[in-house]
Amino acid sequence: MKTYLLKTLLFFCILPLMSQSKEHQEMIKYLQENNIPVLGIIENAELKKIEVFGKLSANKKAPYNTIFNVASITKPVTALVALKLVSQGKWGLDEPLCKYWIDSDVKNDPNAKLLTTRHVLSHQTGFPNWRNGKLNFEFVPGTKYVYSGEGFEYLRKALESKFKKSLNDLATQLIFDPLQMTDTQYIWNEKIDSSRVALGYAADGTTYPVFKRKIPNGADDMLTTIKDYGTFLISVMNGEGLSDEVVKEMHSNQVASTNGKYFGLGFEKYLFKDGNYALAHGGSDNGVKALTFMFPKTKQGFLVFTNSDNGTKIFEKVLTKYLGIYGEEIIETEIGKKKVRSTINVLKREAVQKIENKELYNEILKMDSIFFEAYNNCDLKKQDALYADDIEFFHDKGGFMNSKKDIIEATKRNICGKVTRTLLKEQLEIYPIKDYGAIQIGYHKFYNNQEPKEESITVKFIVVWKNDNGNWKLKKVISLH
Repeated sequence: MKTYLLKTLLFFCILPLMSQSKEHQEMIKYLQENNIPVLGIIENAELKKIEVFGKLSANKKAPYNTIFNVASITKPVTALVALKLVSQGKWGLDEPLCKYWIDSDVKNDPNAKLLTTRHVLSHQTGFPNWRNGKLNFEFVPGTKYVYSGEGFEYLRKALESKFKKSLNDLATQLIFDPLQMTDTQYIWNEKIDSSRVALGYAADGTTYPVFKRKIPNGADDMLTTIKDYGTFLISVMNGEGLSDEVVKEMHSNQVASTNGKYFGLGFEKYLFKDGNYALAHGGSDNGVKALTFMFPKTKQGFLVFTNSDNGTKIFEKVLTKYLGIYGEEIIETEIGKKKVRSTINVLKREAVQKIENKELYNEILKMDSIFFEAYNNCDLKKQDALYADDIEFFHDKGGFMNSKKDIIEATKRNICGKVTRTLLKEQLEIYPIKDYGAIQIGYHKFYNNQEPKEESITVKFIVVWKNDNGNWKLKKVISLH
């Protein structure tokens, strides 16, 4: 049965509304070819146009009000709930959250008494992104930046404890109802029209199960539409319901994040060469790839939702087309200078060319599949059999191990039932070692099964395989994060 990928874009154009020029028509054709069914344009802080190209299913056109799970783009809404309460004098930006909530995992940790809403909204809590069993502080709150969904969940529980209302009810009162965001909810309830919900698609075209959240999550899984979230961003750009002091804090550089960017309160901040700046946020879950950019100085911006793991493929072209030089600067910030990108593309081409010994390539690919099938399914006996007795394992974060027994025990303790690995085959390189075996160089990703919606960073690895009369063994492993 043929499946339909629904990818939805809403553009808050940084340039004036595009005319029906040849360039515009070429872009429309590109969006159609890449299964982008809904395109909206906002100009002067008003929604001007929504165009529909695609389908929800074989016989159903995608409506302009298709409902998406928007992953981590949930966080700015949670941030605005808190900031509106701060503006009303009902909540303190620098008030310790322990007055209203302390997680039992950290009740005896003195850092719990330091944690504030400012720390949460600027990702300076000291928490990891998600807890692995037990919640813990990895550093003193307010001393550095580490992106954390746990922080937003902690804030949710504190807000709910003080106001005796769920986060969904607080957001409805402060944001959804005033802005008439009728299709937006933190939870799956009777207000959600399931016939308009976009399915999430994996890279191979299969669909993910629809996740029907019953308890709000401050960091993830909000359901909304292009129209609703666009309305929310316009409200934020206009500072509606926020005091001047809160607006100033939200737009300020609270902490350096990554690649020359900063986090304000609830949004990451991109600084451009001409003095302009954008407040932005992204979202990435299974079947969700999304981005938002807004430019407070000009009341313009950019928003893209996709419901596919392949959604990021369109980002570079769309960013440069619709945001021009700002789009180029955003891409350079995220993935390096053009020269670096060109070098990466050359290396990728060379990697393909280096499959000179196709038989060896296929053999190592098969061995990789055998080993990591055992890894993903916790088959420790098979993993043990594939390791050489004198295995050496180098991990740039974890250190060095040369005991097969210790490696297996560490795998049992830290990996089994918790982690799944995926190989990025398109970047794989295989080199023969004369009279010995082969070197495998590539990239892979690891997914936390306990938090299946959180995608791992890409990790480089180098493996030395020893061939003993057709019996392949893992001799050396190097993992580089």
